[in-house]
Amino acid sequence: MIEKKNYTLRHIILIICIVVILFPLVWLISTSIRRDNAAFSPKLFSNRLTVNNYKDLILQTPNVPELINELNSLSSYIGEYSGLSTSEAQNKATKFLTSLEEYFAETQNNFEDLENSYDEIFTIYETQYKDQFYNDINKIRNEDYQTFQEELTTILSLSQSMGINVDTTQLQTLLGEYFTQRKEIITNLENSSLNKDSEYYIETVNTILQIPLKTSAWKVRTYRRWVKEEPEAGRFEESILSLSERWDSIETEIENIQNSIQIQSNELYGESISQVSQLEAELNDINSQISQITSQQALLEGQNSEIYNSLSALFDIFIVEKERLYAAYNILSGQDLTNVEGKTPLFGEDKSFYDNVQKFSQILPLALEDLNSIEMFIENGFVETLELFTEVYQFLNDNFTKIYAIKDSTSILPSYQAAKSSTLKLSENIDELLPLTSQYSSNTQQLAQYSAQLNTLREQKNEIQNTLTQIKQENEEILSNLEKIQNLPFLLVYMESANQEITNNFESVNYASFMSSNYYPYFTPDRDRYVLMNWYNNLLESKQRFDQGREKLTVIQNQMEENLNIFNTNLSEYLTLNQGGNVTTIEPLSEIETLYNTQYGKASADIARASRIVSDLSNYTDYSELKSKLRSIDKDLYLLQEDWSAKVRKPFMRWLLNSIIVAGITSVLTVLITSVAAYPFSRMRFVGRKQGLFFLMIIQMFPGVMFMIAIYGILKFMGDYFGVFGLDSLDGLIFAYMGGIAYNMWLFKGYYDTIPDSLEESAMIDGATRFQTFWRIVLPLSLPIIAVVMILTFMNIFNEFVMARIVLQSEANYTYAVGLQTFSTGPYETEWGLFTAASLLGAVPMIILFLSLQKWIIGGLTQGSVKG
Repeated sequence: MIEKKNYTLRHIILIICIVVILFPLVWLISTSIRRDNAAFSPKLFSNRLTVNNYKDLILQTPNVPELINELNSLSSYIGEYSGLSTSEAQNKATKFLTSLEEYFAETQNNFEDLENSYDEIFTIYETQYKDQFYNDINKIRNEDYQTFQEELTTILSLSQSMGINVDTTQLQTLLGEYFTQRKEIITNLENSSLNKDSEYYIETVNTILQIPLKTSAWKVRTYRRWVKEEPEAGRFEESILSLSERWDSIETEIENIQNSIQIQSNELYGESISQVSQLEAELNDINSQISQITSQQALLEGQNSEIYNSLSALFDIFIVEKERLYAAYNILSGQDLTNVEGKTPLFGEDKSFYDNVQKFSQILPLALEDLNSIEMFIENGFVETLELFTEVYQFLNDNFTKIYAIKDSTSILPSYQAAKSSTLKLSENIDELLPLTSQYSSNTQQLAQYSAQLNTLREQKNEIQNTLTQIKQENEEILSNLEKIQNLPFLLVYMESANQEITNNFESVNYASFMSSNYYPYFTPDRDRYVLMNWYNNLLESKQRFDQGREKLTVIQNQMEENLNIFNTNLSEYLTLNQGGNVTTIEPLSEIETLYNTQYGKASADIARASRIVSDLSNYTDYSELKSKLRSIDKDLYLLQEDWSAKVRKPFMRWLLNSIIVAGITSVLTVLITSVAAYPFSRMRFVGRKQGLFFLMIIQMFPGVMFMIAIYGILKFMGDYFGVFGLDSLDGLIFAYMGGIAYNMWLFKGYYDTIPDSLEESAMIDGATRFQTFWRIVLPLSLPIIAVVMILTFMNIFNEFVMARIVLQSEANYTYAVGLQTFSTGPYETEWGLFTAASLLGAVPMIILFLSLQKWIIGGLTQGSVKG
């Protein structure tokens, strides 16, 4: 009997492993062909696909902004055009101008095609799908109505079980009358001769359809202007205002029902409700106080920050004079002034010095008192400086007349002059000191009070919050049910609104807006539930955005063509101006560049928005014909932008070729060197053989990047003095990569050991030399290991980044790995599309190499090696 085993768990694990392993590859492929530039899109398998990322990497056909840049470079003879003659430059310019003309013509053709496509989709919608759309829209509305009916039944049953009587008869009657009157007004407006495309008509209809209905702004902003243009609109004023009054009566009835529910709730569950209401009121009051105090705190902290900056500026002035003033003070205070008769200066600098000493002796102690308890000024040394200055000027004030009397003596004169000079310098700013310190001290005290108040309020808030949470938890079900019952009138408005058939776009859009408005808080529709109701409106917006973008881009193109015609007419003269190193601004090209840089962004934003809208619409459209047209418009808009948008251009194919050259040469040289070098270690016995093998083993334990400084120095030396194997060169990079051959020698040596010696002995008996046996017997039998070493070396070198990034500096010399890193740091965002496309293209050389050598990898190691 065969036993059946259950491998379900094993299969699940294998599937998970496969998904995890394959996801990066799937992400690479998907991102490289998606038009959005997001790293992780919710639509990994988007229908917005493009191969432009690959074209931009491989073909790199210049578009409009690039052609403009090329013309500018060409006319200035810079870059690759520096060595051109005037005739060669003229030929190049003619080609660029022709390409621009082709782009301009293509843009206009695209505009016409897109205009036709929009017209077609509107026509198809109106003639074939409009009724189906409204059937689907009303199906959604009916589902809402059923949902609201079930909700109403549940809440009424709940209210009865809780002993609360809710009478909604009057409200339902008022709602029915309101929606009936609203429908009549809308019908009359539709049947009138008013201009249906007028902004006033559209605003009026949207105002009528809004819930809650507010007409005060409409009457001031819309109606007064409308009736001047179309007097017939006047006959609708009374009915619209009457509808507004009816809505006011509905709101009054809603309040009456809620008050009735509240009264009954208080009678039945009054204690819990009152406690919650009281605590919530207290909590709101505390939050309000905290908010006010926090605002005051922020204001005072801002003032203190400004004052601190001003005081810091003063401190910088004080600190400059500190040492000199203190030295003068030490000398003056050491004088014996007991028997000196004082003398007061009457005029000049000495009188000014005397007046300022008196002022300083009054101001500095007060300023010190303001700041001496503030930690910030203690730490930065300002308090210490003020203490010193206070001591100095207090002494000077007490002894100034005596010092002045003997100021001309040899021992005092230098100190007196120094103190006077410093004081006069400081006097220019001393008047600012006391107001600043006083204000800072006052603000600091007030901030301390605010901080204490906030701590008290937060403690109170936490206590109330904890109490409120506890009460709500104890009465959670009751309070939740009461809140649902309290919102029942709003549910009735929802239900009655869902009971009205939708027949036009105005009703559809306003219904979707109302249902998503949270008017009834217990109904939260899915995000995409009402997309279909906004479908036509979004299509109109896309067309409007396209028209705006088309108008702006056409203006840009016309102005560009005017300037290009001027440039083309005077082409020979313009190109002659800068020949020979002159730098003259070519005004038409300068204006074109300025025009593109300043104006195109606005047009591009409109076109991009139009493209995004139709893309989203296509995802939510079930009708294949409409879906196909929308995707076609989206694609055409994208291609239009591709012709005009500035792109990140990198010499990717040059980088790929550089990597192939470096990896290929390194691989070949590695195989040649290691295959020959490993042979003696396998077949011969010589002094130091064992130690040499161990030395190779030790070398391979250390990564090459550890020797990067030494390699960098060697390459710099060789490049500077010999001109070969230098920095920023591919030959220098190949030289650096050749240091990693030790590991491959072990591979070859191990493989040679598996080849029987008898094969070589037989050949040598037949007259072959040692080299001939190696070349004709050992190497052919070693093709599998040669293929392995070739592939491993090529892959490692092809993908190596660190050493290449250090050695190579110019963009033209970058290898694939270094160049790939530049795509991850775009000027505005990471270029994920280009990055992933470049990653996949970079894998092609390795795949080709692997497929080319796979037969030796999977082949037998010694097939056909037995001598016959």
